[in-house]
Amino acid sequence: MRSTRGSATIRAFGTRVLVVTLTVSTWSLAPARPAAAQESDQLTDSPAVSLPEEIFAGSGTKDDPPVNIDAVSVYAAERGLVGVAVFDRRTGTYDDNGAAAHSPMGSASVIKVLMAEEILHRAAMGQIQLGPTEYASIETMLVDSNDPAASSLYSQFGGVALIMAALTRHGMTESSAPADPQYWGNTKISAHDIAVFYNSMLAGSLPAESREYLLDLLRRTAPVASAGFGQIFGLAGGDPTLNVAVKQGWMCCLDGVRNVHSTAVLGDQNRYVVIILTQYSPDLPWEHGLTTTTELAQLVLDQLEV
Repeated sequence: MRSTRGSATIRAFGTRVLVVTLTVSTWSLAPARPAAAQESDQLTDSPAVSLPEEIFAGSGTKDDPPVNIDAVSVYAAERGLVGVAVFDRRTGTYDDNGAAAHSPMGSASVIKVLMAEEILHRAAMGQIQLGPTEYASIETMLVDSNDPAASSLYSQFGGVALIMAALTRHGMTESSAPADPQYWGNTKISAHDIAVFYNSMLAGSLPAESREYLLDLLRRTAPVASAGFGQIFGLAGGDPTLNVAVKQGWMCCLDGVRNVHSTAVLGDQNRYVVIILTQYSPDLPWEHGLTTTTELAQLVLDQLEV
């Protein structure tokens, strides 16, 4: 029987105004940073693993889907372009809401996870050395969703080449680097591809120490980002029992649209990957996207064994 624990907490955020001006920094103890760079052969016993081949064809593994996608699809269809993907890593089953889950949208701050993972991968391979300054930037980029920290790391480690390396290494064929290199947040991603990325990371694209460091940062997402935008929406429902590692995103209006995204790894032993990406008219307020991601999170979480 699927648990409904946490749904009431999540619903409460659907009607709350989350755009605020208060700045909140790191709110729990920092996780241990990875040790010095390791030799590349230490990664050979944990190769990256992609999602089942059927997923890349767009059909998914449907024998025992992690959620009943019908209700999700009906609600999503009324809210603009909304892509939803859910992967159960324990059973190897995947589901999404069809074409929308394979439609590229501006990434906003979701791309920060890929940037951090690529940088940590290079450090683990011994290709680069990271010091206190770089680790501090990675931490505030993820916990506080700090844009200047992201821009600094983006410039330092290759710009568009940094993003392209991550997309290529994880087989994210529906995604692409930003057309204008100065806007890292306008990287194009699909819900399916972000599910591919998280699964690849969890399956071994990083050594365990670096992977847990990154996930711990995502579990410590600050209630309010450094720019003053509330981050407790969507899959960040505030229930600590769910063990949610979340990266949120929001952006307006480089392509004449507004984006609000919520992506997460959650459950015992990081069982589930859940991705919710939204795109809609800038004539609608932020609250439209916040409510959309939060209501969809509830529909999905109500059906998962968490």
